[in-house]
Amino acid sequence: MDINLTLKKIILFLKNDEFVKSHDLFEKLWRKYKDNEDTRKESFILKAFVNGSVTIALYKMQRYEHSLNIWNTYKKYEYLIDEIESINSENYKKIKEIIYKKREIYIK
Repeated sequence: MDINLTLKKIILFLKNDEFVKSHDLFEKLWRKYKDNEDTRKESFILKAFVNGSVTIALYKMQRYEHSLNIWNTYKKYEYLIDEIESINSENYKKIKEIIYKKREIYIK
């Protein structure tokens, strides 16, 4: 699985409000990264995105409390997006920006 290609696909999913599809791809990446000692730290960014991408879908399903809990998990790891240097950092910052824009639209 080419992470750069997958992140670009996820960006398109997020832009098109396909939050569950983006969540599923993030989860595949996270599973791959979490078990590798070299990428373990970066896996926490992917874990954040697993949660951040689905929080809007949960909110739209009127699962407000669950959406908030999931968002709090995203926030727990969000700082790593700016802290960890990675070849994926540019895409991570784009994804973070999109997630916040979508939250502004759907979660008032």
